[in-house]
Amino acid sequence: MNLRPDLRQPLLIAWAAFAGALVVCALALWWLSDAGDSPQQLKAAHEERTKLAGAVDLVKRITEQTAANETLRQTIDLLKTDTRFEPQVPFVVPSGNPQPGQYFNEQLAAVQDFCRPIAQSRSIEYQERLGFENTAKVPSDEAAPYLLAMLQLTRKAAFIVLSTPSPVVRFKISQPLKKSAITGPAGRPPLLREYTLKIEVRGNLKDLLWILHRLAQKEGAADYPMVVRRVTIDSKNLNPDQGIQQLDATFEIAAMQFLRDDERLALTKGTAAPKAVTAPKPTSPRVSGDDL
Repeated sequence: MNLRPDLRQPLLIAWAAFAGALVVCALALWWLSDAGDSPQQLKAAHEERTKLAGAVDLVKRITEQTAANETLRQTIDLLKTDTRFEPQVPFVVPSGNPQPGQYFNEQLAAVQDFCRPIAQSRSIEYQERLGFENTAKVPSDEAAPYLLAMLQLTRKAAFIVLSTPSPVVRFKISQPLKKSAITGPAGRPPLLREYTLKIEVRGNLKDLLWILHRLAQKEGAADYPMVVRRVTIDSKNLNPDQGIQQLDATFEIAAMQFLRDDERLALTKGTAAPKAVTAPKPTSPRVSGDDL
């Protein structure tokens, strides 16, 4: 009689269970090792996020934008410095002067004394008052600062016309507006004041073009260019065989005085004393005349 237990059945069951466990482990390892399309999906998601977020982080982008804005502001300030008009001595009423209107009359007389000998030496016809009212009445104190600013511009314009390579026949200066025009882009706070002049000149084409060029030039750090708003040139020559062709030109020009930030804010709120004036609309230069 054999008393040894029969272990074959339990061993078979154990080996079967062990084999099943091995199969399950192998399947699990294979599934974990095969990521399928996950890397491509992660890469695509990262690229999409990069497109949306940009190549730099938000803090760096804000810092760079702030620096760019400051550089732009400095560039704008430099351009304003190169083009702005500011009244200069002696065209500013001295502090404490009790009679600004009388001070204007004195400066007008000084400008007349400056222009008279030049015009006489070159036989150029012009208006002695240079476009200002022909009256002995003293202007009001309130009008004196504007009149002095216009006198400064008039002196520069008159000197340019009087300095042409060959003498012009005559010229006339006038002020289309009685006050400065406050202008700026639509929908934005006012940007500048425009002081407008009109110059009518009779001379040859070479001198007229010389005047046009000089008006836009800046001579020295304290000087300023004139903005040429409109130019018309017309010929009065009836015969093509005339020796010297004289043309009549009209230059509408303006000087720009940029407003300070506090002035712009005050004008926007309507608390400033000056009232905005619509400036003449600039047009393209026009040249007419069959002989040009």
